[in-house]
Amino acid sequence: MKISDNLLRIPGLNRIISILGIDKAIFYTVVGVIWSSLAGILSIFFIVNYLTLAEQGYWYTFMSLGALATFAELGFTTIITQFISHEYAHLEEKNGKLEGDEDKLDRTVSLVKFSFKFYLIITLIAFIILSTIGVIFLKSFTNNYQLLLAWVLYSFTGAFLLLVSLFGAVLKGFNKVEKVQKIITLAGFVSTVSIWIALFAGLNLWSLAVGGFVNIAFSMLLYISSSRSLLAQILHENVKGYYNWLKETLPLQWRYAISWASGYFIFQFIVPVAMFYAGASIAGQLGMSLVMVRAVQSMAGSWGMTKVPQLNIFVAQKKRQSLDGLFKTLQWQSLLVYTLGSLALLLLMIFIFPIINWNVRILPIGENVILFIAEGVNLIIFNWAFFLRSHKQEPYVKISFLSAVLTAFGVWLSYYLFSSTLLALCSFLAAQLIILIPARRILKIKRKEYDEGKIGY
Repeated sequence: MKISDNLLRIPGLNRIISILGIDKAIFYTVVGVIWSSLAGILSIFFIVNYLTLAEQGYWYTFMSLGALATFAELGFTTIITQFISHEYAHLEEKNGKLEGDEDKLDRTVSLVKFSFKFYLIITLIAFIILSTIGVIFLKSFTNNYQLLLAWVLYSFTGAFLLLVSLFGAVLKGFNKVEKVQKIITLAGFVSTVSIWIALFAGLNLWSLAVGGFVNIAFSMLLYISSSRSLLAQILHENVKGYYNWLKETLPLQWRYAISWASGYFIFQFIVPVAMFYAGASIAGQLGMSLVMVRAVQSMAGSWGMTKVPQLNIFVAQKKRQSLDGLFKTLQWQSLLVYTLGSLALLLLMIFIFPIINWNVRILPIGENVILFIAEGVNLIIFNWAFFLRSHKQEPYVKISFLSAVLTAFGVWLSYYLFSSTLLALCSFLAAQLIILIPARRILKIKRKEYDEGKIGY
């Protein structure tokens, strides 16, 4: 008997699982996020003991600058998952291989091959962007060439992980969310442990690159071994038709590009700005608080993220009632999880962190509360976006750009004039609350158009 079967014998656990809608895909995602959260707490131990507060600032600045890979990827993996899901809705998998309509099968194989060829270019672009911009930014603080080299190596792993993520995006398109999340969780575990070992060994900022290389190797091994038959079929299948996937994806790609690029300024811009105007110590505290709060949001967001392929399939199959029912369920379940998780983390910050002297490594409680509220608003908008994008559209492109402008300008002005993290976080929250209004209006308008069958199929 499996451990999971024994766990289900616990009184009331079945009821809790039913209320929260926890399936295997969500389970592995939540396990991954819980591990990330625990790892984040354990990582604090290693960071506190093996890095100075200034090095902690560089640590989280490295991580925020690493998110610049967004400007090379620009939502392409999400598009690939969506397009594959729409084709896969007319196929089925038997004995690890795809079967069904020949035209759909041919289109699917062609799409996967196109995506990998295109992503080789994206990986190279990402490395150039990350290494160049990072070195220019970091040189304004230090001429330590070992630190700069550590950044270049870390940026290489960050760029290559984009290619690794494409394997996950393709498999998600085939509705293998459970398998992908399991691999991500396992790879994340091994990668994190390798970072701890590297920190213990005195590699300080080089540890991030060590974790990146381990993540790449372990993920590739698991992706290839777990889907060998499917990947072999796609590799050896000859494409019979001609499909201009660049032309088909481009109308959606440029919209996603704006949204993804805007996402950097909404979610990552604040740490480098804090580093520039307030110093490494403040950036370190801000970075650590952001990591913890967003870990809770990531866990709650898994209720929507793991249902993306199924949302796409329901749209392609024109199962409107099933689509709406799934969307409503994932929406309230994710908000419930976020609320409970936020309260739990907040209690830890208030009562436990001062005892172990970790409170000096994070933001004050009031500023963390602002972060919790802002990220909760973002979670709501994320869920709406999952639903809208399942129709092969990106109607939030304009408000994403507006949110980025409001957030980036407010954060920059707060630090430039007042060197105030509190004011910067208030600006961040205000921007998200302002965006919530048009985002809700767009959702209502688009849902009506979808229900009337005007667009979306």
